[in-house]
Amino acid sequence: MTDEEYTAALEAERVARCDRARYIVREEHGAFHILRRNGAGQAWGVARYTTSETADLAAAFLNRLKEDEA
Repeated sequence: MTDEEYTAALEAERVARCDRARYIVREEHGAFHILRRNGAGQAWGVARYTTSETADLAAAFLNRLKEDEA
């Protein structure tokens, strides 16, 4: 494997990892829930907030952390 092929494989893995899961906000029962949704569309709760602004900010922060980690 050449250096270029190795670099391309690492980049493809990073992109796939970033595309797999996303943090989303969903309103349910008067609260705003942050959910982690995987590539198959399954989602599970991570946290609950009382305002949509705080939930959106937290989800954006978690998504950014995930991208930086990749």
